[in-house]
Amino acid sequence: MKKAVGVLFGLATAALVAGVVMYKAGWSPSLSNLVDQKIKSIVTPKPPIGNLTPVRDLRGRWISPLKGKGFQLYGKFTTGPGITQVYEDGDVELIITSVNDNIASGTFRYINLCVWGQTTAPKIPAISIPKKCYNPGANPIQIRVSGSRLDFGALSTNGMIFNMQGNYTTDLISGTMTANIPPYGVLKGEFHLIRTQ
Repeated sequence: MKKAVGVLFGLATAALVAGVVMYKAGWSPSLSNLVDQKIKSIVTPKPPIGNLTPVRDLRGRWISPLKGKGFQLYGKFTTGPGITQVYEDGDVELIITSVNDNIASGTFRYINLCVWGQTTAPKIPAISIPKKCYNPGANPIQIRVSGSRLDFGALSTNGMIFNMQGNYTTDLISGTMTANIPPYGVLKGEFHLIRTQ
């Protein structure tokens, strides 16, 4: 368990450093390559299928293990003659109040959900997309659970649609997510949560 938590915090810290560098220093070509590699490395799994298996107790409050980096999403889009790269991160709070059969119920909210990026095109300077942050309220959620697998379904927040799937241990949830962010398109990335109570 300690090793798993250490690995999780190590990954989250590396992601935090990368995010701070992107925000403070702008989007250099090497960071653009990093985003490209990250997008290619993330494969969003299909929702759980087949026979459902018994579920362990998921009740409690689950939050981001590292403030500001509960999830990180990346996207790259062709916009006319240019390329737009978009980055999104923020925190998550998941409160599961009950588990009946294979459905976990409770509330879910994004905290300090921030989006920014950069557009580059031939023969013109790079154009920064200003950072915008949102704090949408909590919404009810029902998560389909099979064994240690979780399917959060589609979550709608501020006109953005998020799809999340993941796995859990006693005190950790991690997985992949995609988000349809108008006007850019689909971003994809990872999320991590730790149980606090």
